[in-house]
Amino acid sequence: MNARIGDNSAAERNKRPIFDALVEHLADARHVLEVGAGDATHARHALERLRDCIWQTSEAPGHYRRLVAALADRPEPRLPRPLSLDVRGQWPAGPFDAVFGANVAHIMDWAAVEALFAGAARVLRRDGRLCLYGPFLRRGEQPEPGNAAFDSALRDRDPAMGLREIEALDGLGEPLGLIRVADIAMPRDNRLLIWQQRGR
Repeated sequence: MNARIGDNSAAERNKRPIFDALVEHLADARHVLEVGAGDATHARHALERLRDCIWQTSEAPGHYRRLVAALADRPEPRLPRPLSLDVRGQWPAGPFDAVFGANVAHIMDWAAVEALFAGAARVLRRDGRLCLYGPFLRRGEQPEPGNAAFDSALRDRDPAMGLREIEALDGLGEPLGLIRVADIAMPRDNRLLIWQQRGR
């Protein structure tokens, strides 16, 4: 079973395996932008696992106040004040060493996914990385039963949502100079996908 929208327990459960896989890819990262930071569970864990990294959280305008409240009890220089970020709008200037998002691509409509890739490509430094965690589909392959059920439930809720094909995401990235360099199997039929900026 995969994370449902607003499932804080899923972020708590998956933070360790995500960062176990992520640390080697972000070992030299000093400035990371998280898209869709939720209640900042991953951000707090990032500070423990990436000791020299400034982790900039962001959230869509409709969920921004929740993120601000989640971080209000812990002033931390490496965890700056969250940003309100509509991926279709203006992004922070960067440059960032990485852009990270967990369980975001399947709850965005396709235009927003396109905007996510375009925005990340603009703000990443050369060799910076876009890292997305969550359930994904692979073109021409039958999805795992849990992912198939989750995809169906999402589309029943909103036809614009749904699990994304890895190959379709590659197709967004390549013209922007984002080339996939990792596809890591994760627990509960999730994956960690990493694209590297090689276009600038």
